[in-house]
Amino acid sequence: MAAKFIVGMRQSNLNKLPARLEEQVRGEARSHTDMLLLENVPERKSPCLKTMAWYRYAVHAYPGATFIAKTDDDAYVHTVKLEVNMRPFVGQRWVYVGSTLWGAYITKTFEPCARRLGPMMAMGGMTEENCKPRGAIGPYPYAVGMLQVLSHQLASWMVVQEPYTTFERRATAATRPPMMDQGEDMVIGMFIYQHPEPVMPLHWGWDKLHDLCFLCTRKDQIWRPITYQSVVAHHVANDIIINDVHRNITARCDETCVNTLLPFEVKSLEDLCSRGQIRKVYSKCAAVAQGR
Repeated sequence: MAAKFIVGMRQSNLNKLPARLEEQVRGEARSHTDMLLLENVPERKSPCLKTMAWYRYAVHAYPGATFIAKTDDDAYVHTVKLEVNMRPFVGQRWVYVGSTLWGAYITKTFEPCARRLGPMMAMGGMTEENCKPRGAIGPYPYAVGMLQVLSHQLASWMVVQEPYTTFERRATAATRPPMMDQGEDMVIGMFIYQHPEPVMPLHWGWDKLHDLCFLCTRKDQIWRPITYQSVVAHHVANDIIINDVHRNITARCDETCVNTLLPFEVKSLEDLCSRGQIRKVYSKCAAVAQGR
């Protein structure tokens, strides 16, 4: 498993980094050889442009890779457990894995719309936030930014699509509002939602990929404590906490545990569309009725 830390070498306004900071970054890259410096990509609040550039880079830099993934710089990823659980998907062309939220996206103004925990809530949010008249695409599920895993084939398809390249160009050029500053995971989900095949993210579950907390009192949120099932713990604030997370995960999960497959809460489009009224709000459920 190859890993890269992605750095945009432009400021938000597309100016070059200050000379001293640039020298520090390039020096670290030379020392560690695990950094990808994107010379013409800005560092902004949302890592959308870095994420898009990463997928384009990776499909060419790693032509023999089976999967291409993106995670956050404040996330602990148990890479061995992740690799074990991706093995069953080897050989499948259109793989998109993570833990999912739902929403819609307005490309004209770079705005998320109706971002919710589930499909029925997102559909209600579409009305509340007037999403369709504002030009929103959706609703659709998307893998949250703490971990997205795409098959090489799916990433390769995505990065050459005209909407992808046009959005990237517009988002880079927009240096003042409206500009792309939130919802990068929704943007990736939006492009995959537009795939002609019925591709959707498989929802692994918030017990496997979750925001980190220590005394969690609510179970309807994505904040969870470390358990033997944790693969990604998000919002890890510093090196002390990330080392504590590692100790907690490895203490709870021995070699047998690491090599045990963790079930997906939503394992297929058919599974999703069989639940409640989801088929009435999610357009890709039509493909199930047509037997695709």
